[in-house]
Amino acid sequence: MAKQEQNDNARPEIIDPPENLDQYDTIFIGYPIWWGDLPMAVYTFLESYDFSGKTVIPFCTHEGSGLSGTKSSIENTCSGATVLDGLAVRGSIAQNEQDSARESVTKWLSDIGYAKS
Repeated sequence: MAKQEQNDNARPEIIDPPENLDQYDTIFIGYPIWWGDLPMAVYTFLESYDFSGKTVIPFCTHEGSGLSGTKSSIENTCSGATVLDGLAVRGSIAQNEQDSARESVTKWLSDIGYAKS
């Protein structure tokens, strides 16, 4: 299904999306890597709002491809936004080695200046 959505350049409907993002300066975008790209529903979300002046921070799960160029896809779709370096966690680690995944997330948040105080 994911590959078919990509082939069709689909933009699946998002049920009950936020009216706007005006109250947010920083937006974390989380997604799995599907066939080397963002899920098409994420494109629906990104194309639905004005991200000018906002900071967008991507994070994903994958099974070997890392961020797979999705930072560039987000930069191209969210013109006017600052897109920080994202975090890519192997899905099998997120599922089976949660302490390790948690450590990676904590370190990444600290590295980008969003650590818990």
